[in-house]
Amino acid sequence: MKINTILCCILLCIHFQIINSQNLLDTSTWTVGTGSVSGFGQNGSTSENIRELNKNHVGNSVVVWKAIPDDLSNADGGWNSDYIPIDNTKKYRLSVWVKKTNSNNGNTYLGCNSHNGSYQIYRLDGALDANPYFFVGDLPKLNRWYLIVGFVHEKTYTGTEKLGGVYDGVTGQKVLDTQRDFRFGNTADDLMHRSYLFYDTNTSDRQYFWEPRIDQVTGSEPSIRELLQVNEDAQLIFGHDTAGNQAQLFYCDEANSCTPSVQTVSNANAVKAQVAELEPDLIDDDVQTDNSINEYTIYPNPTSGNISVSLKGTYSSGGSMCIYSLNGSLVKKIHIDSSTDYMNLDLSDKPSGMYVMRLYFTNGNIMTKKIIKK
Repeated sequence: MKINTILCCILLCIHFQIINSQNLLDTSTWTVGTGSVSGFGQNGSTSENIRELNKNHVGNSVVVWKAIPDDLSNADGGWNSDYIPIDNTKKYRLSVWVKKTNSNNGNTYLGCNSHNGSYQIYRLDGALDANPYFFVGDLPKLNRWYLIVGFVHEKTYTGTEKLGGVYDGVTGQKVLDTQRDFRFGNTADDLMHRSYLFYDTNTSDRQYFWEPRIDQVTGSEPSIRELLQVNEDAQLIFGHDTAGNQAQLFYCDEANSCTPSVQTVSNANAVKAQVAELEPDLIDDDVQTDNSINEYTIYPNPTSGNISVSLKGTYSSGGSMCIYSLNGSLVKKIHIDSSTDYMNLDLSDKPSGMYVMRLYFTNGNIMTKKIIKK
């Protein structure tokens, strides 16, 4: 193993230990088994709540919580966490990774609760909510990991903006808004995390949960991008698992050092064909998560070499522009200065073909465009 690969792995381990240490939930109790564990009470019968080794969205082996529904329209797996002590003058972020397979029967839930002798979670319109959920419904695609995020604001919060969302584990992009944010009541002193599969009567369905979190929002908590593990300097690896499902990884600095347990494809034309067949949205135009970028121009496209990129809107956080080939390699990186809205991109030294341009902003937003080099 190369020295830089070893150093990369060490840094990643340190990074994830720091992130995990900030999680108010203790998932170290998640060992392979069935039913409830310390800190997490099962939702549904024991046979519907299984913990097993599986792959997360970046191909790492982790212990996941698997929901296996019976044919009854009721609770089908998941948990209510223990109540965690909180400060109701602070804001908290709840999140969980979820993947559903087979069908969209039933609903996926991410919710919370707080109690101090009575319910203590309010909607942003001021209504008391005895059964608060950030998200209820179907994930955008089957057999794909999504990060669901919700926020409970401080008791004095008077805003109405929803900050939560559903993030795609392949593209890193926000693909759905959650239905609502909440705020604490005046006497709230604890917070519960709960994530379920409910009302699924299809016994062939499976829903997988991974890394539930409660983070106090202080500015030092892991960013959404850190939770997503998106690294624009890494190679993007495309491949298939045995079921024919496409996988894409962001975090590998060297493809050979952390190849996932899929048959990765090295031929660029084969990659292009498979991406087009399975995940056309990965290279579609106008894919973005930053709603503040209300106007952008890339011209000419197709290009013989030089491209002008103009961004208008509030993106003062700055960031970087990365160009990837369709085999997943980073071919060019340009710093985005927060003080300018105009950049030049020169691809004249690159082979003809299709490229993926991703703009990563330091506030966590991402924009993706395809570029064709003639």
